[in-house]
Amino acid sequence: MTMDNKTVTEDDVMLTEKEAIILQTVFTIVLGGLASILGIITNIINIIVFVKQGAYKECGTVNLLGLAVSDFCVAFTMLGISFFLCLTFLKPPNLNWDPYSFWHLAAGWPHLMFAQITRTITAYVAFERCMCVVFPFKVKSILTPKRSIIIIVMIFILTFSSYSPAFIKQQLKYTHDHTVNRSRVILVLASDWLYVVDVMWYINSIAFNVGSVAIVLICTLITASRVQLSKTWRSSMATGQTGSKSTEENSKTKSDSTSKQNVMSSSKMQKEKKLITMIIFISVVFLICYIPDLSFLLMYTITTDIRILGKHHNVAMVMYSLTFFMETLNSSINIFIYYKMSSKYKRVFREWMGLSTDKES
Repeated sequence: MTMDNKTVTEDDVMLTEKEAIILQTVFTIVLGGLASILGIITNIINIIVFVKQGAYKECGTVNLLGLAVSDFCVAFTMLGISFFLCLTFLKPPNLNWDPYSFWHLAAGWPHLMFAQITRTITAYVAFERCMCVVFPFKVKSILTPKRSIIIIVMIFILTFSSYSPAFIKQQLKYTHDHTVNRSRVILVLASDWLYVVDVMWYINSIAFNVGSVAIVLICTLITASRVQLSKTWRSSMATGQTGSKSTEENSKTKSDSTSKQNVMSSSKMQKEKKLITMIIFISVVFLICYIPDLSFLLMYTITTDIRILGKHHNVAMVMYSLTFFMETLNSSINIFIYYKMSSKYKRVFREWMGLSTDKES
């Protein structure tokens, strides 16, 4: 069985081929191409900065380094998707390989795989932050940098394994392509390809994708509520300390001590406020970017018509294009969050770029 883009572009009454091509061009080639270039550049910067920070010294930096590597792969595969889809639409003559086949296997499936890794690592980062708030005195002995490295590596390995059937059941082979009536490299599918892909889709999408989004939501809510509770408690303690007076001879000492405690408490509150803002902002961006993916999953689950080889294949292709773009966008903008909300990242970045002043140093 071979995959043939002419065969799969017939009788879609929901969306014409012309409309689908226009939307795919906008989402994949134009917006996706720009987002992929941005993501490649920003994540190379992120990787360098995290390494300079001492990526193996802190659990949080290890996690963000793993996320940057995954985000880079998401952006890089998106660039391949844009390139191969552009060639598919242009249909250059005398190519010895089918661009659509390469779009499907060499770029599309790897992009899905790395996007899933990004979602899973994001969920682990949210979980790790949540544990830091819930169990502040125990988490450092449980989630050590070494264990975080093992967890990140295992996420990559398990995801590669879960997607391996897709690469086993479809291969690029040099054979006769009846669409151009000559031999060239095209995608050849195994007879049970659809069944294997369906099973793999449900396992990965439900267990990993939906599960990751749920973990991010739950951990973010717990973290925000616990930090807010901690802020309220410290504020009341500081107020109580300010109002309590002792004998006249040690009143000045207590006043100085209270003043220092208030300064320290205010500093901690400001850091916690930034942490809450960053977590909420990351969560909102993450959820917005993955709305198309969850919507596509719902449509894919409800009906078998919205598939690449289904009745409404044009709708499926447009949904893939929108999903790919939003996933790439999510993987490309983290640098702005880090730079705005992490003073350590900003300092290392500016030092590396030679932009730091003597005062900042």
